[in-house]
Amino acid sequence: MTDGVFQGLPVWSCFPGSPAQRAGVRKGDVVVLANGQRVENMNQYVAARAQRTDMLELTVLRGNRMLELVVEFTSPSDLVAPSGSPELASESGS
Repeated sequence: MTDGVFQGLPVWSCFPGSPAQRAGVRKGDVVVLANGQRVENMNQYVAARAQRTDMLELTVLRGNRMLELVVEFTSPSDLVAPSGSPELASESGS
């Protein structure tokens, strides 16, 4: 948090049926933590996600509320979105 403003990775879309969507991640959420690590860009998200292949613990900011969500990967196809990119789509300059 910088000067009362949370830094994080905005979610621009979430693929229908993806593990992230099943966990409750929504367009407009801001990922603040992934597996306990701060996330401010896609590189940090990918690094945190690479730590585990079975699940991903996310802390997201939705409106003015912080939510704890658990994304479970139950099959190999869960690890990659249909387009070949992570199941969370975010615009990132990093």
